Formats: sequence, C-alpha cells, structure tokens
Amino acid sequence: QQAASDVLVAVGQRFVNKVMEEVLGKFQPGILPHFYVVQTFANLSVANVFGMVPFLNSILGTMLPMLGMAKQDHMKSVFCY
Repeated sequence: QQAASDVLVAVGQRFVNKVMEEVLGKFQPGILPHFYVVQTFANLSVANVFGMVPFLNSILGTMLPMLGMAKQDHMKSVFCY
C-alpha cells in the first residue's frame, strides 16, 4: 500500500488532476477513509503544492466532519500530517 501511494505521488507531480480524480473517488463523506488515502493526499500536497490548491476546498470540506470519527492513534496522526 505504501508503494502504491508512492507511485500515485510520483505520477501526481506531473498529472495531478488524473490522480486526484481517482483518489477522491475513495474519499467519500461520512466514511472514514483508508490510512493511505489520507497519507497520499498529504504527500501529494508536499510534492505538488500548486497543483493541489484547487482541490483544497473539496478535501477539507469532506475531511473536517470526519475528524471526530478518527479514534485510533494512527488515523489521528495521519489526519494531522
């Protein structure tokens, strides 16, 4: 899963729209996402800052209501990251 996340980040440095289209499909409101989906968002934000700016509203709008659902420590830490 880490390797797949790393591949998405590498591809997202050049083709951020295509990568975000696929990853946002796994990021549904009201459902706690997989750890590596959130990790991929974080790493992609570091790797392609300007490419991620248009997606901030949708990511944060979906993420903020689900912060209370993150009960396990590893999920809390990845949301912080």
